[in-house]
Amino acid sequence: MITTNNKKEQEIERKDDSLEAATSKMIEKRDRVKSFKDFGFKRASQNLGECFSLKNHLSWIKDGHIVDESFNQNEADLLKKQAENNIFSKNQEKDKLEGERKAAFEVVKPSIEQKIKELNDEIRQIKIDQVNKTIQTGYEPIKFILYSFLVSTLSIYLILFYASTIYAAFFRNASGLIATAGNDITLYLDSIFDVKGIFSASPILLIVYLGAFLFFAIGLIPHNIEGKNKKITILISTSIAFIADAMLAYKIDSGIHNLKALAGIADNNWFFLKSINFYLVLLFGFCAYLVWGFMFNLMLKEKAKKSHDNIANLLIQGIKEQIDSLKIELKEIDIKIIELDTQLKSLESKLAQLQRDIEKRMQNPDVLSQNLTSFYLGWSQWLNSTSEFEEEKNKCEQVFNEFNNTHFTIVDNQVLINN
Repeated sequence: MITTNNKKEQEIERKDDSLEAATSKMIEKRDRVKSFKDFGFKRASQNLGECFSLKNHLSWIKDGHIVDESFNQNEADLLKKQAENNIFSKNQEKDKLEGERKAAFEVVKPSIEQKIKELNDEIRQIKIDQVNKTIQTGYEPIKFILYSFLVSTLSIYLILFYASTIYAAFFRNASGLIATAGNDITLYLDSIFDVKGIFSASPILLIVYLGAFLFFAIGLIPHNIEGKNKKITILISTSIAFIADAMLAYKIDSGIHNLKALAGIADNNWFFLKSINFYLVLLFGFCAYLVWGFMFNLMLKEKAKKSHDNIANLLIQGIKEQIDSLKIELKEIDIKIIELDTQLKSLESKLAQLQRDIEKRMQNPDVLSQNLTSFYLGWSQWLNSTSEFEEEKNKCEQVFNEFNNTHFTIVDNQVLINN
């Protein structure tokens, strides 16, 4: 019995010395076996059923260094290559997302925050200058006087223009005009104004001048609109003003045509869109009060420059609008960063799953588990052939169970390989 034990110890020592070389050789070379049970019996006899050797063989089988004869190397390599390519593609996508997140978090966001800080500092400085009355307003008295003069002159012109055109359109005496026209009847009848009529005392002038102020007020509306939908409102009000002027122009040109018809000199092919009188009314009316409105705004802006408080408030308002715009951008950046973080976490999860699946793609988990079990059955068969290795048998059973629990999981009767 002692001789047998000494022999066993010598053999174990000899096999331990060559274990590292055997492992290296096994990794470089893929062994094929016909029966894992027979192979397990054979290797158990060669290693005297030693539990450490059993664990090594189980690992070699799991890692694909020992396979059955039906194993297809090309198919395994193809599956592995596909998995590696997928991982490479996901890593590239991950690098791109990390680059975008880094740029947004470390470059764009700090840049916007710095701009907001600078603008807030600028507001504080403006308030200091406002208190000290050191703000450069840019007020020019000559400009203000010029704008005021032009606005006043254009205001008088527009009142007289609309009074004259309203009188010519609605109150001109056709028969009297023809009787007094004389030899200049054509020139007289082509007149779109009737200045003489608006300076002749008559109750009609009350309606004429009130109507003139109405048209003047309609033209003023587009230049005094504020609010959220300013551009749309200005477009609508300008269109209304244009339509009002166009209707007045049509009325005047139509009246001139009727006068010419009474005088027997009318154009039979008359059409108001082809008449120069129609466009002259629009030019002297609609275009004139657009110019008036523009000059009126310039006058108000120049007047506002006289006040340090007004300039300070205007500057602060403009800066606050910039800050609000930057805050919107900052919020969008924060949302983008959150989205990128979510995408990165999802991608990292997919990469981890792909890494776990790379071995599964190379081997069928069910077949692998069966091969390991068959190998262990062969190993156990050799151990059961004698009662001499009863202690080693218990160790081997413990090693096999721990190996299975570590590397395999059963979910819904399906064997899965753990990472």
